[in-house]
Amino acid sequence: MKINLWYCQSMGMWRWTLTDDRRPISKMESGQQSDLRNAMNDVANTVEYMLECESDTIASVTQNV
Repeated sequence: MKINLWYCQSMGMWRWTLTDDRRPISKMESGQQSDLRNAMNDVANTVEYMLECESDTIASVTQNV
């Protein structure tokens, strides 16, 4: 996974993108927050969600085999 985090001064916002290119079809999420800690929490929550979805997909495929 790749995480980009930057501050957009004109908007007064911390912006972020998260790209998971480990699969044949890349998945990207993004967000913004005015507070840095909230932005970092959003990134952490999104990473955990993406990993959870990945493990659910693997479990589903394994059950169907």
